[in-house]
Amino acid sequence: MGRILYFQWHSFMNAGMERALQKLEIAYDTFFYTFTDWEKDEEFCCRFEKKLISEKYEKVLSVNYSPLISRVCEDHQVPYISWVYDCPIHIREHETLYNSCNTIYFFDRMQAETYQKQGINARHLPLAVDSEVFRTVYMTPVSVEEQRKYNTEIALVGKLYQTEYQYYLQPLTEYQRGYLEGIIAAQLKVYGGYLIPELVTEELLLDLNRSYAKASGDKVQVTRRELEYMLACETTGRERFVILGLLSQHFKTALWSNEKDERLTHVTHNGYADYYKQMPYIFHNAKINLNIALRAIQTGIPLRVLDIMGCGGFVLTSYREEIAEHFVNGEECVIYENLEDMYAKAKFYLEHEEERQRIAISGFEKVRRDFTFDNALRRILG
Repeated sequence: MGRILYFQWHSFMNAGMERALQKLEIAYDTFFYTFTDWEKDEEFCCRFEKKLISEKYEKVLSVNYSPLISRVCEDHQVPYISWVYDCPIHIREHETLYNSCNTIYFFDRMQAETYQKQGINARHLPLAVDSEVFRTVYMTPVSVEEQRKYNTEIALVGKLYQTEYQYYLQPLTEYQRGYLEGIIAAQLKVYGGYLIPELVTEELLLDLNRSYAKASGDKVQVTRRELEYMLACETTGRERFVILGLLSQHFKTALWSNEKDERLTHVTHNGYADYYKQMPYIFHNAKINLNIALRAIQTGIPLRVLDIMGCGGFVLTSYREEIAEHFVNGEECVIYENLEDMYAKAKFYLEHEEERQRIAISGFEKVRRDFTFDNALRRILG
Protein backbone atom coordinates (compact mmCIF):
# COMPACT_ATOMS: atom_id res chain seq x y z
CA MET A 1 0.00 0.00 0.00
CA GLY A 2 1.23 3.48 -0.90
CA ARG A 3 1.35 6.46 1.42
CA ILE A 4 -1.92 7.87 2.82
CA LEU A 5 -2.71 11.48 3.66
CA TYR A 6 -4.75 11.53 6.87
CA PHE A 7 -6.70 14.76 7.30
CA GLN A 8 -7.19 15.74 10.95
CA TRP A 9 -9.32 18.31 12.74
CA HIS A 10 -10.62 18.51 16.31
CA SER A 11 -12.74 15.40 15.80
CA PHE A 12 -13.66 12.47 17.97
CA MET A 13 -11.83 9.24 17.04
CA ASN A 14 -8.62 11.07 15.99
CA ALA A 15 -6.37 9.31 18.49
CA GLY A 16 -7.82 5.87 17.83
CA MET A 17 -7.46 6.27 14.07
CA GLU A 18 -3.84 7.36 14.26
CA ARG A 19 -2.87 4.62 16.73
CA ALA A 20 -4.41 2.03 14.39
CA LEU A 21 -2.50 3.40 11.38
CA GLN A 22 0.69 3.03 13.39
CA LYS A 23 -0.12 -0.47 14.66
CA LEU A 24 -0.95 -1.64 11.15
CA GLU A 25 2.32 -0.07 9.92
CA ILE A 26 0.53 1.94 7.25
CA ALA A 27 2.64 4.76 5.84
CA TYR A 28 0.85 8.07 6.30
CA ASP A 29 1.26 11.81 6.71
CA THR A 30 -1.14 14.07 8.60
CA PHE A 31 -2.65 17.38 7.53
CA PHE A 32 -4.31 19.29 10.37
CA TYR A 33 -6.69 22.17 9.72
CA THR A 34 -9.60 23.90 11.45
CA PHE A 35 -12.22 25.00 8.94
CA THR A 36 -13.82 28.42 9.04
CA ASP A 37 -16.53 26.94 6.81
CA TRP A 38 -16.64 23.27 5.79
CA GLU A 39 -17.89 24.21 2.32
CA LYS A 40 -16.18 27.52 1.55
CA ASP A 41 -12.53 28.01 2.51
CA GLU A 42 -10.13 29.03 -0.25
CA GLU A 43 -7.11 29.06 2.07
CA PHE A 44 -7.70 25.42 2.94
CA CYS A 45 -8.13 24.38 -0.70
CA CYS A 46 -4.83 26.00 -1.69
CA ARG A 47 -2.89 24.53 1.21
CA PHE A 48 -4.43 21.07 0.93
CA GLU A 49 -3.89 20.89 -2.84
CA LYS A 50 -0.27 21.89 -2.39
CA LYS A 51 0.19 19.11 0.19
CA LEU A 52 -1.64 16.55 -1.95
CA ILE A 53 0.56 17.10 -5.00
CA SER A 54 3.78 17.35 -2.97
CA GLU A 55 3.91 13.55 -2.82
CA LYS A 56 2.08 10.86 -4.76
CA TYR A 57 -0.48 9.87 -2.12
CA GLU A 58 -2.45 6.74 -2.81
CA LYS A 59 -5.52 7.81 -0.77
CA VAL A 60 -6.86 10.56 1.47
CA LEU A 61 -8.57 9.59 4.74
CA SER A 62 -10.69 11.64 7.16
CA VAL A 63 -13.09 11.37 10.07
CA ASN A 64 -16.37 12.88 8.80
CA TYR A 65 -16.83 13.99 5.22
CA SER A 66 -15.37 17.22 3.85
CA PRO A 67 -16.81 18.62 0.58
CA LEU A 68 -13.63 20.68 0.08
CA ILE A 69 -11.35 17.64 0.35
CA SER A 70 -13.59 15.82 -2.09
CA ARG A 71 -13.33 18.67 -4.61
CA VAL A 72 -9.52 18.71 -4.46
CA CYS A 73 -9.31 14.90 -4.65
CA GLU A 74 -11.73 14.83 -7.59
CA ASP A 75 -9.60 17.36 -9.47
CA HIS A 76 -6.49 15.19 -8.99
CA GLN A 77 -8.24 11.78 -9.20
CA VAL A 78 -7.07 10.69 -5.75
CA PRO A 79 -9.43 8.31 -3.89
CA TYR A 80 -11.01 9.95 -0.82
CA ILE A 81 -12.24 7.76 2.06
CA SER A 82 -14.29 9.29 4.88
CA TRP A 83 -15.92 7.73 7.92
CA VAL A 84 -18.89 9.72 9.22
CA TYR A 85 -19.99 9.74 12.87
CA ASP A 86 -22.67 12.42 12.42
CA CYS A 87 -26.25 11.63 11.55
CA PRO A 88 -27.44 13.36 9.48
CA ILE A 89 -24.26 14.39 7.68
CA HIS A 90 -23.59 18.04 8.55
CA ILE A 91 -23.19 19.70 5.17
CA ARG A 92 -25.50 22.13 3.38
CA GLU A 93 -24.89 21.15 -0.25
CA HIS A 94 -24.84 17.52 -1.40
CA GLU A 95 -23.40 17.87 -4.92
CA THR A 96 -19.87 16.73 -4.00
CA LEU A 97 -21.21 13.50 -2.48
CA TYR A 98 -21.55 12.21 -6.07
CA ASN A 99 -17.86 12.72 -6.89
CA SER A 100 -16.21 9.60 -8.29
CA CYS A 101 -13.27 9.88 -5.86
CA ASN A 102 -15.51 9.29 -2.81
CA THR A 103 -16.03 6.24 -0.66
CA ILE A 104 -18.13 7.36 2.30
CA TYR A 105 -18.72 5.09 5.30
CA PHE A 106 -21.77 5.77 7.48
CA PHE A 107 -22.31 4.23 10.92
CA ASP A 108 -26.08 4.30 10.44
CA ARG A 109 -27.13 1.55 8.03
CA MET A 110 -30.34 3.33 7.03
CA GLN A 111 -28.41 6.50 6.18
CA ALA A 112 -25.97 4.49 4.04
CA GLU A 113 -28.80 2.74 2.18
CA THR A 114 -30.59 6.04 1.55
CA TYR A 115 -27.50 7.53 -0.08
CA GLN A 116 -26.80 4.33 -2.04
CA LYS A 117 -30.26 4.61 -3.62
CA GLN A 118 -29.31 8.13 -4.74
CA GLY A 119 -26.27 6.81 -6.62
CA ILE A 120 -23.68 7.86 -4.02
CA ASN A 121 -20.78 5.52 -3.16
CA ALA A 122 -22.00 5.10 0.42
CA ARG A 123 -21.20 2.09 2.59
CA HIS A 124 -22.11 0.97 6.09
CA LEU A 125 -19.53 0.59 8.84
CA PRO A 126 -20.20 0.74 12.61
CA LEU A 127 -17.94 3.10 14.55
CA ALA A 128 -15.02 2.01 16.73
CA VAL A 129 -13.36 2.71 20.07
CA ASP A 130 -9.78 2.46 21.35
CA SER A 131 -10.17 1.47 24.99
CA GLU A 132 -6.46 2.00 25.69
CA VAL A 133 -6.69 5.69 24.78
CA PHE A 134 -9.36 6.15 27.45
CA ARG A 135 -7.74 3.82 30.01
CA THR A 136 -4.62 5.96 30.23
CA VAL A 137 -6.91 8.87 31.16
CA TYR A 138 -9.29 7.37 33.74
CA MET A 139 -6.48 5.46 35.48
CA THR A 140 -4.64 8.73 36.15
CA PRO A 141 -5.34 9.97 39.71
CA VAL A 142 -7.42 13.14 40.12
CA SER A 143 -8.08 15.41 43.10
CA VAL A 144 -10.63 14.42 45.77
CA GLU A 145 -12.84 17.29 44.64
CA GLU A 146 -12.81 16.13 41.00
CA GLN A 147 -13.38 12.52 42.00
CA ARG A 148 -16.44 13.58 43.98
CA LYS A 149 -17.81 15.27 40.87
CA TYR A 150 -17.30 12.17 38.73
CA ASN A 151 -18.89 9.81 41.26
CA THR A 152 -22.60 10.04 40.47
CA GLU A 153 -25.43 7.57 40.16
CA ILE A 154 -26.57 8.70 36.72
CA ALA A 155 -24.65 10.72 34.13
CA LEU A 156 -25.54 12.17 30.75
CA VAL A 157 -22.83 13.66 28.54
CA GLY A 158 -24.27 15.58 25.63
CA LYS A 159 -26.52 18.28 24.30
CA LEU A 160 -29.94 19.26 25.59
CA TYR A 161 -30.83 20.04 21.97
CA GLN A 162 -32.23 23.48 22.66
CA THR A 163 -33.54 24.48 19.22
CA GLU A 164 -35.05 27.45 17.41
CA TYR A 165 -38.30 25.51 17.09
CA GLN A 166 -40.37 28.09 19.03
CA TYR A 167 -39.03 30.85 16.77
CA TYR A 168 -40.11 28.92 13.67
CA LEU A 169 -43.59 28.36 15.15
CA GLN A 170 -44.36 32.08 15.48
CA PRO A 171 -45.38 32.89 11.86
CA LEU A 172 -47.51 29.74 11.56
CA THR A 173 -51.25 29.26 11.83
CA GLU A 174 -52.75 27.40 14.76
CA TYR A 175 -53.41 24.41 12.50
CA GLN A 176 -49.79 24.33 11.24
CA ARG A 177 -48.44 24.54 14.79
CA GLY A 178 -50.74 21.74 15.85
CA TYR A 179 -49.58 19.60 12.94
CA LEU A 180 -45.90 20.00 13.89
CA GLU A 181 -46.71 19.30 17.54
CA GLY A 182 -48.53 16.16 16.37
CA ILE A 183 -45.41 14.98 14.52
CA ILE A 184 -43.28 15.46 17.64
CA ALA A 185 -45.85 13.75 19.87
CA ALA A 186 -46.04 10.76 17.51
CA GLN A 187 -42.25 10.45 17.32
CA LEU A 188 -41.90 10.68 21.12
CA LYS A 189 -44.14 7.63 21.51
CA VAL A 190 -42.15 5.48 19.07
CA TYR A 191 -38.72 4.24 20.18
CA GLY A 192 -38.00 1.71 17.45
CA GLY A 193 -38.65 3.77 14.33
CA TYR A 194 -38.11 7.17 12.75
CA LEU A 195 -41.45 8.65 11.64
CA ILE A 196 -40.52 12.27 10.93
CA PRO A 197 -39.48 11.92 7.24
CA GLU A 198 -42.78 10.22 6.40
CA LEU A 199 -44.85 12.78 8.30
CA VAL A 200 -43.17 15.79 6.68
CA THR A 201 -45.11 15.76 3.40
CA GLU A 202 -44.51 17.98 0.37
CA GLU A 203 -47.93 19.53 1.00
CA LEU A 204 -46.94 20.44 4.58
CA LEU A 205 -43.60 21.89 3.44
CA LEU A 206 -45.26 24.08 0.80
CA ASP A 207 -47.88 25.21 3.29
CA LEU A 208 -45.29 26.16 5.93
CA ASN A 209 -43.15 28.03 3.40
CA ARG A 210 -46.14 30.08 2.29
CA SER A 211 -46.48 31.25 5.89
CA TYR A 212 -42.74 31.96 6.21
CA ALA A 213 -42.69 33.85 2.90
CA LYS A 214 -45.67 35.98 3.95
CA ALA A 215 -44.16 36.82 7.36
CA SER A 216 -40.65 37.58 6.04
CA GLY A 217 -41.38 39.25 2.71
CA ASP A 218 -40.13 36.18 0.81
CA LYS A 219 -36.81 36.14 2.72
CA VAL A 220 -37.26 32.96 4.80
CA GLN A 221 -37.82 29.45 3.49
CA VAL A 222 -37.17 26.11 5.15
CA THR A 223 -35.93 23.02 3.30
CA ARG A 224 -37.08 19.49 3.96
CA ARG A 225 -33.73 18.55 5.50
CA GLU A 226 -33.75 21.59 7.79
CA LEU A 227 -37.31 20.92 8.97
CA GLU A 228 -36.73 17.21 9.57
CA TYR A 229 -33.53 17.88 11.50
CA MET A 230 -35.13 20.59 13.63
CA LEU A 231 -38.04 18.29 14.50
CA ALA A 232 -35.62 15.44 15.31
CA CYS A 233 -33.61 17.73 17.60
CA GLU A 234 -36.72 19.15 19.27
CA THR A 235 -38.05 15.64 19.91
CA THR A 236 -34.69 14.51 21.32
CA GLY A 237 -34.45 17.63 23.48
CA ARG A 238 -37.88 17.02 24.99
CA GLU A 239 -37.05 13.37 25.63
CA ARG A 240 -33.78 14.26 27.37
CA PHE A 241 -35.51 16.93 29.47
CA VAL A 242 -38.24 14.55 30.64
CA ILE A 243 -35.77 11.73 31.42
CA LEU A 244 -33.37 13.99 33.33
CA GLY A 245 -36.27 15.57 35.21
CA LEU A 246 -37.70 12.20 36.19
CA LEU A 247 -34.43 10.51 37.19
CA SER A 248 -33.10 13.51 39.11
CA GLN A 249 -36.16 13.45 41.35
CA HIS A 250 -35.06 10.04 42.63
CA PHE A 251 -31.33 9.60 41.97
CA LYS A 252 -28.13 11.66 41.99
CA THR A 253 -28.04 12.82 38.38
CA ALA A 254 -25.30 14.81 36.61
CA LEU A 255 -25.37 16.52 33.23
CA TRP A 256 -22.19 17.38 31.33
CA SER A 257 -23.13 19.81 28.59
CA ASN A 258 -22.46 23.26 27.18
CA GLU A 259 -26.22 23.82 27.47
CA LYS A 260 -28.19 24.38 30.66
CA ASP A 261 -31.90 24.26 31.51
CA GLU A 262 -32.80 26.11 34.71
CA ARG A 263 -35.96 24.03 35.04
CA LEU A 264 -33.86 20.94 35.82
CA THR A 265 -33.38 22.06 39.41
CA HIS A 266 -32.39 18.63 40.76
CA VAL A 267 -29.77 17.96 38.06
CA THR A 268 -26.12 18.80 38.77
CA HIS A 269 -24.94 20.87 35.79
CA ASN A 270 -21.22 20.35 35.31
CA GLY A 271 -20.64 22.19 32.03
CA TYR A 272 -18.86 20.92 28.93
CA ALA A 273 -16.78 17.74 29.20
CA ASP A 274 -13.64 17.46 27.09
CA TYR A 275 -13.70 14.26 24.99
CA TYR A 276 -10.23 13.07 25.96
CA LYS A 277 -9.51 14.82 29.27
CA GLN A 278 -12.79 14.42 31.22
CA MET A 279 -15.21 12.12 29.42
CA PRO A 280 -13.34 8.88 30.26
CA TYR A 281 -13.50 9.70 34.01
CA ILE A 282 -17.25 10.36 33.78
CA PHE A 283 -18.07 7.14 31.94
CA HIS A 284 -15.79 5.01 34.11
CA ASN A 285 -17.06 6.36 37.45
CA ALA A 286 -20.79 6.94 36.94
CA LYS A 287 -22.92 4.00 38.03
CA ILE A 288 -25.21 4.44 35.01
CA ASN A 289 -24.39 6.32 31.78
CA LEU A 290 -27.37 7.38 29.68
CA ASN A 291 -27.46 7.27 25.90
CA ILE A 292 -30.58 9.05 24.68
CA ALA A 293 -29.91 8.89 20.95
CA LEU A 294 -30.69 11.73 18.56
CA ARG A 295 -33.89 10.71 16.78
CA ALA A 296 -32.30 11.26 13.36
CA ILE A 297 -30.10 8.21 14.07
CA GLN A 298 -32.40 5.57 12.65
CA THR A 299 -30.57 2.25 13.12
CA GLY A 300 -26.91 2.90 14.02
CA ILE A 301 -24.85 2.49 17.18
CA PRO A 302 -23.99 6.03 18.34
CA LEU A 303 -20.34 6.71 19.16
CA ARG A 304 -21.45 7.56 22.70
CA VAL A 305 -22.45 3.91 23.33
CA LEU A 306 -19.06 2.56 22.22
CA ASP A 307 -17.18 5.25 24.16
CA ILE A 308 -19.03 4.40 27.39
CA MET A 309 -18.29 0.70 27.00
CA GLY A 310 -14.70 1.45 25.99
CA CYS A 311 -14.26 3.23 29.33
CA GLY A 312 -15.62 0.21 31.23
CA GLY A 313 -18.86 2.05 31.95
CA PHE A 314 -22.40 0.76 32.25
CA VAL A 315 -24.69 2.06 29.48
CA LEU A 316 -28.47 2.42 29.60
CA THR A 317 -29.50 3.26 26.05
CA SER A 318 -32.54 3.96 23.93
CA TYR A 319 -33.34 1.25 21.37
CA ARG A 320 -31.68 1.23 17.97
CA GLU A 321 -31.78 -1.75 15.66
CA GLU A 322 -28.01 -2.14 15.32
CA ILE A 323 -27.42 -1.89 19.08
CA ALA A 324 -29.78 -4.84 19.54
CA GLU A 325 -28.07 -6.73 16.69
CA HIS A 326 -24.53 -6.36 18.02
CA PHE A 327 -25.02 -6.40 21.80
CA VAL A 328 -26.92 -8.75 24.08
CA ASN A 329 -29.47 -6.71 26.02
CA GLY A 330 -29.03 -7.32 29.75
CA GLU A 331 -25.62 -8.92 29.21
CA GLU A 332 -23.42 -6.30 27.52
CA CYS A 333 -25.61 -3.21 27.76
CA VAL A 334 -29.16 -2.40 28.80
CA ILE A 335 -31.70 -1.12 26.27
CA TYR A 336 -34.88 0.67 27.32
CA GLU A 337 -38.06 0.62 25.25
CA ASN A 338 -40.01 3.55 26.72
CA LEU A 339 -39.95 6.04 29.59
CA GLU A 340 -41.41 3.64 32.17
CA ASP A 341 -39.00 0.88 31.15
CA MET A 342 -36.06 3.31 31.36
CA TYR A 343 -36.95 4.34 34.93
CA ALA A 344 -37.55 0.75 36.07
CA LYS A 345 -34.20 -0.40 34.66
CA ALA A 346 -32.29 2.56 36.12
CA LYS A 347 -33.76 1.79 39.55
CA PHE A 348 -33.07 -1.93 39.26
CA TYR A 349 -29.42 -1.61 38.23
CA LEU A 350 -28.66 1.03 40.85
CA GLU A 351 -29.91 -1.46 43.43
CA HIS A 352 -27.99 -4.43 41.94
CA GLU A 353 -24.33 -3.48 41.80
CA GLU A 354 -22.95 -6.91 40.93
CA GLU A 355 -25.27 -7.23 37.93
CA ARG A 356 -24.38 -3.72 36.82
CA GLN A 357 -20.63 -4.32 37.05
CA ARG A 358 -20.89 -7.67 35.28
CA ILE A 359 -22.67 -6.03 32.33
CA ALA A 360 -20.13 -3.19 32.20
CA ILE A 361 -17.24 -5.68 32.08
CA SER A 362 -18.96 -7.74 29.35
CA GLY A 363 -19.61 -4.63 27.27
CA PHE A 364 -15.99 -3.54 27.69
CA GLU A 365 -14.71 -6.94 26.51
CA LYS A 366 -17.10 -6.91 23.54
CA VAL A 367 -16.02 -3.53 22.14
CA ARG A 368 -12.34 -4.27 22.83
CA ARG A 369 -12.69 -7.41 20.70
CA ASP A 370 -15.16 -6.47 17.95
CA PHE A 371 -15.17 -2.67 17.59
CA THR A 372 -11.50 -1.83 17.10
CA PHE A 373 -9.99 0.77 14.78
CA ASP A 374 -7.56 -1.89 13.56
CA ASN A 375 -10.42 -4.00 12.17
CA ALA A 376 -12.16 -0.98 10.69
CA LEU A 377 -9.06 0.38 8.93
CA ARG A 378 -8.22 -3.04 7.48
CA ARG A 379 -11.66 -2.97 5.87
CA ILE A 380 -11.72 0.61 4.58
CA LEU A 381 -8.10 0.74 3.41
CA GLY A 382 -7.78 -2.85 2.22
